[in-house]
Amino acid sequence: MAKTSFIFVLHFHQPIGQYRFVLERVQRNSYELLLRILKEYRDLHLTLHFSGPLLMYWEKYFPEYLSEMRELIKNSNFEVLGGTFSESILAILPWEDRARQLREGVKLVEKSLGVTPRGLWLPERVWDPTLPPFLRDAGYRYVIVDDEVGYRSGLWRDDAHRAVLTEYGGKSIGVFFIDGPIRYILPWKPHGEVFNYLRNYATDNGSLYVLWGSDAEKFGEWWDPYAAEQWLRIFFSSLRSDPSVELITPSEYIKRHGFSGLAYLAPGSYDKMMEWSGGYFPNFLRKYREVNNMHKKMLYVREKLASLGASESAWREYMLGQCNDAYWHGLFGGVYIPLLRQEVYSHLIRAERIAEEESSYYFGTPSIIKSFDFDMDGKDEIIIESKETNVYIKPSDGGSVFELDVKTPGAEHNLVSTMSRYPEPYLQGEKSLTPDWYRRVSFREHIWRRDANVYDWINNRPFIDTSDFALGEYIVEGVGDGKIVLSYTGRDWSDRRSPARIHLVKIYELVNEGKGLRVAYRWRNLEKRFIEPKLSVELHLLPRLSPASQEEPLFVVDDNYSQKATEYFSSPWSRKVDFKTSVGHLSIASTKHAEVWVAPILTWFRTEKGLKSEFQGAGISFNYTVALNPGEIFETEVLLAWQ
Repeated sequence: MAKTSFIFVLHFHQPIGQYRFVLERVQRNSYELLLRILKEYRDLHLTLHFSGPLLMYWEKYFPEYLSEMRELIKNSNFEVLGGTFSESILAILPWEDRARQLREGVKLVEKSLGVTPRGLWLPERVWDPTLPPFLRDAGYRYVIVDDEVGYRSGLWRDDAHRAVLTEYGGKSIGVFFIDGPIRYILPWKPHGEVFNYLRNYATDNGSLYVLWGSDAEKFGEWWDPYAAEQWLRIFFSSLRSDPSVELITPSEYIKRHGFSGLAYLAPGSYDKMMEWSGGYFPNFLRKYREVNNMHKKMLYVREKLASLGASESAWREYMLGQCNDAYWHGLFGGVYIPLLRQEVYSHLIRAERIAEEESSYYFGTPSIIKSFDFDMDGKDEIIIESKETNVYIKPSDGGSVFELDVKTPGAEHNLVSTMSRYPEPYLQGEKSLTPDWYRRVSFREHIWRRDANVYDWINNRPFIDTSDFALGEYIVEGVGDGKIVLSYTGRDWSDRRSPARIHLVKIYELVNEGKGLRVAYRWRNLEKRFIEPKLSVELHLLPRLSPASQEEPLFVVDDNYSQKATEYFSSPWSRKVDFKTSVGHLSIASTKHAEVWVAPILTWFRTEKGLKSEFQGAGISFNYTVALNPGEIFETEVLLAWQ
């Protein structure tokens, strides 16, 4: 009787930085359900993958569950796939990190589940043709990718339903292809429709396979637990009794049918990922400046760890900072989820701090200042490093601070891990959603129109900024003695027939033993006439968040007005704004009274459950309406402090 070989792969994953309540919900709704079913169908030849972050979560929070899963695997016909240690995208990692991630991923599976994997689950199935040597050196015999990769590389239908070999540099690896259409059928359609599709690939000896590989969370989390359990029980029972479909693991398929030949595969992933990334995963680094920032921070920390001879504990933290979920955006929040960004930075900063402490990096000096092209855009950035803090400054983008690392042990985070608002295609037609025309970071200057208000500012009302300071390319006037001096000559175009020239000098300096950043401002009227500009110093900050809850930060103005950070506030005469969470405190103070605006950065993004709004950080604008005679100077300082 003709039959189809059927490979069924369940992929279990939770990202580093997941909220604790989400972990508990998914554990209850999905993972407990699946363990219960898998115990009853241990005779089936199923294939399972558990991501490194999830195995570490189970070890920490659900050790009994992990022990039960390990025992089940030992006494079953299941095959277990391996993966990267922190579910990182190999295609965006340095080559040395690829090897480390794969090697440590194998060790983690062996330690947690007691088996040595022979097949690899690629995170987000992002394939790169240079991967075979790394996979072979880690001990893998095959890898699973999507049929989209095969078809885009010139394979035909039957080619993508047989195991093939591919090579790079003379080292080959086997490749199995996930069948695209069945991912949209199983488990959403009736069982009969699924089996009818599988029988389309029946042969006398079962040499053609259909591989379903997708998220385990579809059973109980994405779909009602009761309905999911009933569907899966009926499906597994039908697989036991239907001779036209033979359930088989990838290793068993190779043993029985081998490989059909050699193929060369272009970079790629599943169809939706190709759409979201524009056909190439690293495009996310160009599309979202926040993603590029995390990636370049990763590369910089790697260079530091290597040069300082860092310990394994530092390298482990570094690898955890490579977890993929915050480095892209598609059908779920990804980079738009603040806690995921925070956790990437937390691990990278912690790795950096450990390496610095081990090597006495700051011996004999309170700070180190570096100037180099950090984000690889062709223009140099400046970094002030100290034992307590790192400050990243971009002269070419308004002289702004785009990263500020707090290095307190156990509380490492980036205070400027904010998210700007982008023109996502699925938001077109939403009139109330206006993308940002500049990156929402800190210490950026504007000159506002006199009638501008807090809503005009945060919602990007056109033409309320009458100057060219915000995107100006600032001149580096001086670097030394722990200070960075920048300057820019801009124009106030409120009178377009006679724009007013204003020269700005701003000086960055770490204070309070590295636990504060002081920025001094000197605005000078270069015109031979009197002017009255509304000068602005703008900051956008993300207070440290707690993974234990979805608490909203609070802010207090002049120690009097307490509000949620998701609310708007305007004061005509204030000096100080404080932000508080259960795990952190921020203070922003001006030496001069000002009109103060406080507003949330709220974004809308797509998830598997529809559009969702998210707090991405808080904006603070100190607005000074000044009167300047020819040559006259207005001076103020803004102090940012944290604990």
